[in-house]
Amino acid sequence: DALNIRYFQEIRGLPSKCPCGSSFNITHALNCKKGGFVHMRHDNIRDVLAKLLSRVVHDVETEAALLPLDGEETTGNTADAARLDIRARGFWRHGQQSYFDVRFTNPFCATAMKSSVKSVLDQHEKEKKRNYNHRVMTNDYNGTFPPLVFTDFD
Repeated sequence: DALNIRYFQEIRGLPSKCPCGSSFNITHALNCKKGGFVHMRHDNIRDVLAKLLSRVVHDVETEAALLPLDGEETTGNTADAARLDIRARGFWRHGQQSYFDVRFTNPFCATAMKSSVKSVLDQHEKEKKRNYNHRVMTNDYNGTFPPLVFTDFD
């Protein structure tokens, strides 16, 4: 299936209709959050990365909650229930928290068609940093936040 997606070939056995009501094709499957593969791709990447990180450091958690804000000023996501995909203690420095957040994107969706793949990936990386970097670095005792942005395509 991955090769078919990469080379825009038809995948056999797909349903004709998506649970959202639209026609089901590769492009729709890569974009639809209701019946497509968006969450599945994201969670698979998150789980593989967490498993690999657990071979390097022993304190790894998925769907890690950020420390709640207690009057601190921050930019980006200020929700008390904010969480990131992976937390690993001691990845960069002993005892330091590192948070990782996965974004899997389709650079050929309608909103990105006029941009290069690199610029789409750069845009998503900047968005993740805007939402979480300041909070992780200031509220979590100088934690680190490298966003992880992936695509099926080069």
